[in-house]
Amino acid sequence: MHCPRCDKPMAPTRLDEVDALQCPHCEGHWLEGEDLKLLESTVNVRLFEWRTLPSEEVQARELACPRCPPRQVMKKVRSERDRHVLLDACERCHGVWLDGGELRAIQEMGVVAALVDAVRFIMND
Repeated sequence: MHCPRCDKPMAPTRLDEVDALQCPHCEGHWLEGEDLKLLESTVNVRLFEWRTLPSEEVQARELACPRCPPRQVMKKVRSERDRHVLLDACERCHGVWLDGGELRAIQEMGVVAALVDAVRFIMND
């Protein structure tokens, strides 16, 4: 399967307990079905967040699903975890594309953000 961003062949990789495909050129990831939910449940709290996300312009470009021919355009969806991350989701096969840096942004959280989440959780109970 080829990368929807740069059309290079993707290679199998393992992310925690999830099988995925990764583009060695742009470092994006292709996930199947509910795998993104499993990865989003992993939170790594960091003292400092060093995030490198693609520009809004790059994230906004239309991408075709690498699994569904012919040229099934994927829908843009904001991550529930991080509103700065714009994911590409295929409505047909339910695969999800994350550009390089987006998975890390979803999984990592600064100390302040983690404390805010904890307070919100406590206040809602």
